[in-house]
Amino acid sequence: MALDLPLPSKDNPVWTAANGFIVRKGDGVIRRTGHEVFSVKVTGDQTEGAFAFMDGMIEPGHGNVPHVHSEEDEAFYVVSGTFEFINGDRKITASAGDFLYIPKGTRHGFRNAGDAPAQLLVFYLPAGPESFFLAYGETDGEPQPWTDEKFNGMIDILGAHNMVLLPTGHDWD
Repeated sequence: MALDLPLPSKDNPVWTAANGFIVRKGDGVIRRTGHEVFSVKVTGDQTEGAFAFMDGMIEPGHGNVPHVHSEEDEAFYVVSGTFEFINGDRKITASAGDFLYIPKGTRHGFRNAGDAPAQLLVFYLPAGPESFFLAYGETDGEPQPWTDEKFNGMIDILGAHNMVLLPTGHDWD
């Protein structure tokens, strides 16, 4: 390629600095929250806080409690299955190949609406909420839904991770 553009000098590090990284398919830290299993693939520590990325497998009929992030945007890419999402006071159904963006300050939640485990990619911009999964996600035992008592005991912890639960009890009806 012969570009007739002003280019950086050959001694500029832009030509040689290999600052990127790769995360292989089997890489990541596995954590379970109820019937959701997430592999935390990229953390804020790796991206100077720019973003985080998780790969989740969600059991049928399960998902997270509607909540809001006060500091982070969240985005979802459905790899397989069908999910129902809450976006404010609206429900959205998303299937494989669909992408959903939720800006900070927006009530949201999801659940697997199918009859088989389904895969969902989750992105946080900037990073931060992934640290909740790393610190408080479970690593062993049989999957059990997180109870109201468990969530009530985590109010301060969730707040420290810029999350506030906003359930109404009938969102998935």
